[in-house]
Amino acid sequence: DVTISHLDPKTLKDYIASARASLTAGIAQGRDGIELGRAHAAFLDELLAAMFTAAAQKLDQGVALANDYVLSAVGRYGRGAVALRSDVDVRVVVAPRSHAKERQEAFVEALLYPLWGAGLTIGHQVVEGPRMVHLAHEDLATATSLVDLRFIAGNGALVEDVVRRARAGLFSEAELGAFFDRLDQEAAERHARFGGSMYLLEPDVKFGAGGLRDLDGVRWAVRARYAVSNEGGINGTWAELVRLGVLVAREAHELGAAEEFVWRVRNRLHSRSGRRSDRLAFDEQELIAIDLGYGGDRAEAAEQLMRDYYLHARVISRARERLFERARPVLRRAKPSIQDMGNGLHLFDGHVTIPGTKELARDPVLAIRLYSTCMRSTLPVLPYAREAVTRASDSPEWCETLRQSEETARLFLDLLCWVPSVRTRTGSMVKELHDVGLLLAMLPEFAPVVGRVHHDIYHVYTVDVHSVAAVDYLRALCRGEQAQQHPLASRLAAEIASPRVLFLATLLHDVGKGYPDETGSRKNHSRTGAKLCDAIAPRLGLTRDETHEVRTLVDLHLAMYHAATRCDLDDPATIADFCAKVQDREMLRNLYLLTVVDISTTSPTAMTSWKLRMLDDLFLRCDATLGGGFTVPDERRKRVEQAAVLEWSHDVKALDEFLRSMPERYLVSNGPQSIVRHAELALGRGSAPVVAALIEVAARREGGDGRSDYVELCVVADDAPGLLAKVAGALTANRLEVLGAQVYSRSQCGQQEAVDLFWVRDRTDGAAGVERAFPRLMADLRAVCTGTQLPAELIVARLGSGSRWRERPSPAVETEVVVDANASSRHTIVEVMGKDRPGFLFSVAQALTDLGLNIELSKINTEGAKVVDIFYVLERDGTRVGSAERSRHIRDSVLSVLQE
Repeated sequence: DVTISHLDPKTLKDYIASARASLTAGIAQGRDGIELGRAHAAFLDELLAAMFTAAAQKLDQGVALANDYVLSAVGRYGRGAVALRSDVDVRVVVAPRSHAKERQEAFVEALLYPLWGAGLTIGHQVVEGPRMVHLAHEDLATATSLVDLRFIAGNGALVEDVVRRARAGLFSEAELGAFFDRLDQEAAERHARFGGSMYLLEPDVKFGAGGLRDLDGVRWAVRARYAVSNEGGINGTWAELVRLGVLVAREAHELGAAEEFVWRVRNRLHSRSGRRSDRLAFDEQELIAIDLGYGGDRAEAAEQLMRDYYLHARVISRARERLFERARPVLRRAKPSIQDMGNGLHLFDGHVTIPGTKELARDPVLAIRLYSTCMRSTLPVLPYAREAVTRASDSPEWCETLRQSEETARLFLDLLCWVPSVRTRTGSMVKELHDVGLLLAMLPEFAPVVGRVHHDIYHVYTVDVHSVAAVDYLRALCRGEQAQQHPLASRLAAEIASPRVLFLATLLHDVGKGYPDETGSRKNHSRTGAKLCDAIAPRLGLTRDETHEVRTLVDLHLAMYHAATRCDLDDPATIADFCAKVQDREMLRNLYLLTVVDISTTSPTAMTSWKLRMLDDLFLRCDATLGGGFTVPDERRKRVEQAAVLEWSHDVKALDEFLRSMPERYLVSNGPQSIVRHAELALGRGSAPVVAALIEVAARREGGDGRSDYVELCVVADDAPGLLAKVAGALTANRLEVLGAQVYSRSQCGQQEAVDLFWVRDRTDGAAGVERAFPRLMADLRAVCTGTQLPAELIVARLGSGSRWRERPSPAVETEVVVDANASSRHTIVEVMGKDRPGFLFSVAQALTDLGLNIELSKINTEGAKVVDIFYVLERDGTRVGSAERSRHIRDSVLSVLQE
């Protein structure tokens, strides 16, 4: 109603707020997706049309002025649906030379100022129609606005003229290819800016890969190519593409469902924040999942929500690829020749292809032959053939026929184990098989882990993406591409005795995460996955012995990591127990390689140099114990000592004394350059109560959180009960996060000296923050080590009582404390797991000290937001914890401290 425009500013603001409240209320009533967006757009249409008429009357005392202007919607508003708190974009198109610039500005002020004052965010541009078309050749945003341009009020002929000019030039067949290229470039740059993957922990539902902006790009492309409209409800554009034969009905349904799902999530994000907010953060995942009716606890609900999100994002991403291929104009040229390649395949224009879709439907094995030929000939697959395989693999009957062929199983294993480079879109054959649906066609057991996510910040990829990446990492090891970072693994990978076993186990190592075990829990996915291998491996043609090896690798794929990072490798019982699990050298080698690729592809920073050294040490000790003599620990120790001597520029005798005084695990856990720096610090300590130095900056980019690197800190002091707690307290007081630690003790002039190593970073500024804080940290270390300052008092003085650092929300982690008096023959083990937070290490170390325990060895490991700290302790008299009652007291005391 035009009377809307006559409302005073406060009443107009209340009117808009009332409309927004009504839209928000629709979420609880089930109108939470595109229907809400269309209702929002309809409200804006009425409001802006009324304001347009009022502005014309105000300046012209009539409606003649409106003939020279047209108000049009662009962007998502132009496409007829606006999210709850999204900005609104309009264009005021003016007739050429209709009014002076001052007159145009006065009209826009009369139109938009009242709305801005009422709190409505409206972006606008005033432009002449021909000028708008001219700008579109250089500015992509202007070009896409021409696709979205929708009449609201004024002289509609001006909009029609602009669209006609655009179709005659910018969107003509001759120029359309350039428009598609610009859309592709925009998408690539945007994806890189927003994380580069659709499988981010906290994705941006608008701009991220697989988000709504990718759907915008699809609409821009198909509307420019086929002149389809945005009308017709939720699936309007997609239904029209079905009518034109560009999409099949199933694809249109999947695309419409994906779009609706992302809209539902986005509107809830806007509703909860009261503003435009498009990042699906951890805390929002939990709340929105519960709101949408997902079952289980908050973490389980969030995992289910995110699995659905990633599956829908994948639909959007694949649809974008398909529709761009189908809609892109093909340049006319001489018809390429077709050659018969045998096995039912053709060579067409330098690409491997199939004769047609009928042949593929009749003989599904053609799909595997297609990629086998691509692999061996190093020729790419024709996009038409790739598209045909993708469509065919959606048929359960077709997939069932495919699995029944022995030839298919043999060729699939060849593709899985192929090491040389291949001509696929990503250079990964397994990823290509996954993208076109052949991986699921051959391994339907893999379906439950597709899009499955861990609700934590350590596992940054979905289970299926991680599994495929692990296979590709194994291929890289076999090709020697990781020789500098993983010399031992690269050497072993070049000598794999049974590639079928190791590659299949690598692909399937996490397949159990999609299934509950016999108790209904999903925690023991290794055992569940091992049972699935009993059915999968024989179906692919593996022998009974090979099936047993695959099963064992999947069952044990976490065992080596846990032993290396949590157990005392100097304890003969540790090595004996692990050798009993693997039994032979071949299984040990395969398990080592599987562990390396598993950790390396969990997240960009999961494999630290410390973890790798522990894994190498465990492998070498076990390999020697099993009779291989690959490299006995004494030989390795000698090599490290010799390398350190080459780096040493002082008296070699002093270095020799230092090396002999350090435990063996120190030498196999640290590189020669670091050892030299540690020795210089310890030997130069003199009578100082404590000395410390920043040894090395390990620059490792972390995924998307801005914390780029960490520093190795070496602390040397008199070894005494409570030293670890004192150092941890000083680190906490300086707001430094401990990612890992090694605690050593050596005899020096009849006294015990601690040489402790910590990998630390500033939570907001990585290594740079540590370097800035180091002078004050050094002063704090002197204060706590000399007893002039208690660490707890230092923390309170710096951070305040009960003070917490400001942290990004992250999923909850259950706190657990386990006291094990039997796992080590020399110590009692206290294993502490919980959510990483300021002062965690200090709290535990201080609690153990207060309990009268000496910390003989500590393994500190941070996995995203989860801390796994292992302490090897003894009573003050040097004995192990003796009674179950004492163990319970230790457990309850530590747990109590962490829960306070």
